[in-house]
Amino acid sequence: MVDAITEFVVGKIGNYLIEEASMFMAVKEDLEELKTELTCIHGYLKDVEAREREDEVSKEWSKLVLDFAYDVEDVLDTYHLKLEERSQRRGLRRLTNKIGRKMDAYSVVDDIKILKRRILDITRKRETYGIGGLKEPQGGGNTSSLRVRQLRRARSVDQEEVVVGLEDDAKILLEKLLDYEEKNRFIISIFGMGGLGKTALARKLYNSRDVKERFEYRAWTYVSQEYKTGDILMRIIRSLGMTSGEELEKIRKFADEELEVYLHGLLEGKKYLVVVDDIWEREAWESLKRALPCNHEGSRVIITTRIKAVAEGVDGRFYAHKLRFLTFEESWELFEQRAFRNIQRKDEDLLKTGKEMVQKCRGLPLCIVVLAGLLSRKTPSEWNDVCNSLWRRLKDDSIHVAPIVFDLSFKELRHESKLCFLYLSIFPEDYEIDLEKLIRLLVAEGFIQGDEEMMMEDVARYYIEELIDRSLLEAVRRERGKVMSCRIHDLLRDVAIKKSKELNFVNVYNDHVAQHSSTTCRREVVHHQFKRYPSEKCKNKRMRSFLNFGELEFLVGFDVETLKLLRVLDLGRLRFPLKINGDLIHLRYLGIDGYSFSDRAAIISKLRFLQTLEADYNYPIEETIDLRKLTSLRHVIGKFVGELLIGDAANLQTLRFISSDSWNKLKPELLINLRDLEIYQDYEERRVSVSWASLTKLRSLRVLKLDNLRLESEEAVRSTDVISPSLESVTLVGMTFEEDPMPVLQKMPRLEDLILEGCFYSGGKMSVSEQGFGRLRKLQIFIYILDELQIEEEAMPNLIELKITSKEITKLIIPNRLGACMKLTADECYELQESGEHPNM
Repeated sequence: MVDAITEFVVGKIGNYLIEEASMFMAVKEDLEELKTELTCIHGYLKDVEAREREDEVSKEWSKLVLDFAYDVEDVLDTYHLKLEERSQRRGLRRLTNKIGRKMDAYSVVDDIKILKRRILDITRKRETYGIGGLKEPQGGGNTSSLRVRQLRRARSVDQEEVVVGLEDDAKILLEKLLDYEEKNRFIISIFGMGGLGKTALARKLYNSRDVKERFEYRAWTYVSQEYKTGDILMRIIRSLGMTSGEELEKIRKFADEELEVYLHGLLEGKKYLVVVDDIWEREAWESLKRALPCNHEGSRVIITTRIKAVAEGVDGRFYAHKLRFLTFEESWELFEQRAFRNIQRKDEDLLKTGKEMVQKCRGLPLCIVVLAGLLSRKTPSEWNDVCNSLWRRLKDDSIHVAPIVFDLSFKELRHESKLCFLYLSIFPEDYEIDLEKLIRLLVAEGFIQGDEEMMMEDVARYYIEELIDRSLLEAVRRERGKVMSCRIHDLLRDVAIKKSKELNFVNVYNDHVAQHSSTTCRREVVHHQFKRYPSEKCKNKRMRSFLNFGELEFLVGFDVETLKLLRVLDLGRLRFPLKINGDLIHLRYLGIDGYSFSDRAAIISKLRFLQTLEADYNYPIEETIDLRKLTSLRHVIGKFVGELLIGDAANLQTLRFISSDSWNKLKPELLINLRDLEIYQDYEERRVSVSWASLTKLRSLRVLKLDNLRLESEEAVRSTDVISPSLESVTLVGMTFEEDPMPVLQKMPRLEDLILEGCFYSGGKMSVSEQGFGRLRKLQIFIYILDELQIEEEAMPNLIELKITSKEITKLIIPNRLGACMKLTADECYELQESGEHPNM
């Protein structure tokens, strides 16, 4: 594990020597020497890591290397901080810069001399105790082009998960869900040990087409060991999609009892399905059941749990279903699907080796898929090495193979992927992780390096997809063929937490105490209801990241003057204002909401090296935000009601919820890397026209959302195909069309999602031609009055989701093949024509 940290620090030394060469000129030779020594030690670490069992001497030596690597990072970051602070001085203080720089140089020279003595001592200890045998670091010849090719091979295939061995279970439970004779609320409990596939089975049922047609109101929530009833209820309310953003923010302040009443009112008289995943205590269900009406509409609740007493402890009508282990035949089928993807020829010896390892997994699906993910990247000759390693680690049959397989899979990762996996320990149990946010955090932490071929965000996505491909991470939601959210299984999360603790990588505070205590940990994370963050932690000068996932109410003594090495500051829903004094030279990610800190406009404008500014959509930022000096910005996210000033933003990729007035003042030709853009117009203000010409200059744009805008001219809209080469998703909200927009939109060659929401059209008829929308996968149309919609027979060959909503629709003519994927909602619908049977309305 330590090898991941040393390789990261070696890379950081190299970056400083290249990107900040003038700053580190005085210590260039010393740094080069340190880098060489640390690279050599890294080779020995790889050898230590490869051993089945690490002896105590090697553990202690690895700990010395870890502390040394962290100290090198601290010295470099602190020196860089001092030089940057001096460069920003003005007036009389600037006169002292020359003397100050010399003093800083002498200081860093002394620090590096101490580091050199320490690394020589570490080397002597290795020689004295005979630790390791020098191995070349894996992935030698790490050129940019080679790394890109490796990443592209590792990329996950976008496919639906196949649930093996649970077909009979799914059939039984589906019959229970769809039983028309059972009119009362009915509860289905799925129970069994961790890793058997309870959540996978529940998700298969939840996403079943029959279930979607039967239950118009569906919601999914998770509980986990550390839960808060209010959070569970809020997740159900959000998942139902029946409540506006403003209403959600209002009810967020409700007490648990008020939320119960609110949710009960939403579901009263409705046929609903609610999945409650990963319950550990009967009390959790007792808290929820009052909010779920016992109506006679045929509603259903699915519960997943590891504990039989919880599964059978629900009152009312229920069915408890115990998941079994897979048979060997089922285990082998699951293994084959994943392990042999890159192997063309399967000889008898390879099959024999594979079956021996699968047998040891004892029918546990999670263990099988992780093993298969590990072997899928191995050559046939390397399978025997993995098998032998398993045998050496298994003393007897009493030891379960799963932890060993998880550990082997982790050790096989490249160092960037190891850091990504360890970073997953920051998230609460069962948390659905927004993949784009995870990517932004990984980039901000400095774990990801881009190159001339790939942006850092793309590289990070490949590393995450490698974890998904290895079954170390689970894809939850996909859009346009991309994973948009993911979740780590709690058994694997335990592995990440254990290893993070050993590396002093992350310190997590939950409801009561920290998962481990350290005053020098690099990352501090607050979960759930933790109320008061210890004041002594606020003075941890080595802290690189602080993230709040809970409802932290007090942040006593959080003084940035002592936390100047911070790279990530995600305050979440911090209840009390936080005063930030001074510049944060190293800060790359700032996450805030409406209560975060005072004078935020002035503070944000000073964060010259910030990469991501992420503000909660529910707390509009009304003051002017000046980002013109923040030339490193990559992502700006939030609802910016006030003026948003952006200057040279060549690195900017995401710009979401900028007002039309602010957009019209920008220079779009400078936004050469912008991929994701949302422009809105406040409904209460006068409409400001947006020039389509400004959008034609965004050649990298992939996702576009325009909300309540007025287009400059209808003539300009016809040139929309000018911006179409890279567009994958277009959402138009509250727009008014004088002419049919389909002839223009259908020409966009890469368009996969099209949503027209709450739009107005006075032309009467919309039509899609036979060659239209070649790649479109999702089409949602909500137009108040639509006389006729006609889709030609050969149009939209790849469409999988079609939803049409209108207050009044007179005629709908669609191909027969689209009937199965269509949902039609209309207050008045006079005529529906298909080249075949009529879908249900």
